[in-house]
Amino acid sequence: MERVTRKNGITRYRESIYVGNKKLNSPYFTKITDARAWKNRFETEKYSILAHGNSIHKPKEMILADYANNWLNFHIKTSCTTKTYLCYFSILKVHIIPSFGSYLLTEITENDGLCFLERLKKTHNPKGVLNIWQVLKTILLRAKREKLILSNPFENIRKPRTELRGEVFWEKQEITQFLNCMINDPLYPLYFIALHTGMRLAELCGLKWDRVDFSINQILVTRTRDKHGLRDTTKNKMRRVIPMTSEVRAILVKLHNKQNQISPYVFTFKGKEIDYGHVYRFFQIAQKNATMIKKIRFHDLRHTFATNYMMNGGNVFELQKILGHTKIDMTLRYAHFSPTHLQSSTKFMVMCNEINTEALPQLRGHEHILIKYK
Repeated sequence: MERVTRKNGITRYRESIYVGNKKLNSPYFTKITDARAWKNRFETEKYSILAHGNSIHKPKEMILADYANNWLNFHIKTSCTTKTYLCYFSILKVHIIPSFGSYLLTEITENDGLCFLERLKKTHNPKGVLNIWQVLKTILLRAKREKLILSNPFENIRKPRTELRGEVFWEKQEITQFLNCMINDPLYPLYFIALHTGMRLAELCGLKWDRVDFSINQILVTRTRDKHGLRDTTKNKMRRVIPMTSEVRAILVKLHNKQNQISPYVFTFKGKEIDYGHVYRFFQIAQKNATMIKKIRFHDLRHTFATNYMMNGGNVFELQKILGHTKIDMTLRYAHFSPTHLQSSTKFMVMCNEINTEALPQLRGHEHILIKYK
């Protein structure tokens, strides 16, 4: 192992490994353990590659800023939504590039990642830390797949935990009070459909009449429309069918007859398709007019639908299809609201023979008395 003390007094360590007749040096590390870990990972990788008959080569030198910009423009921009692209762009510009932009990909160490996490925790909430960390880790994971680095230096760092957040929702009396107050509001149909279908705001704004089938009472969700425009796809790239209740059908029929082919969109405002960005402000004003209800976000109407669906005795697997969740874990958040949730398990929870209940009052203040069994 090579040890170098620089002019500023900082000592750095570097390991080396031979591949054939060539000597490959590691980056300089501040800790001996990091240098040894690099050597161990490289040797493991080397023997694994040789076992499969491939050749060993030194990774291409590239700084993270260049690679991250290429990753953003050639992979994210072409395969993700504009909203996702702008989110990643902001994270790179504000957090990742200032911290790691000048680093060579091969110079980034596990210790650098741990220090980065500690700095983030001082200024961001747990969810914000997780979002930034996942972007950085994804970049390095792709660099490894492209063989620009031999291993992901952050693969052994535990993912930051987020705080458990209870779902905020309205109960039935709050839903009723809100809808009664909004009965004359031009956006009343939008609020009603959101509360009775669990559709996302972008899905509601992108809903057109060609996806509403009154003959079989179903809504086909295939589009979304937000501040970046209309897209013929949903958030998870899957189309889904939502059944209409009689009340939902009646409101949509009334809307359809009132519009009389004026707009292809279901929800309009002053003769034009509703503006995605304005709905949030309208919803906040609507809540102020409906007093005695807790203030929620528009997206919480989706949680309200899911929660009350389960409280009414709904099936969690059917709810998964209605909400369009790709993983059941997302839907299981609402399972405990079902009145029958886990009740059937009580028959398996008997751990002893029948207890003589007459002896139980004697235990108060006399913990040494044993329970007598019949």
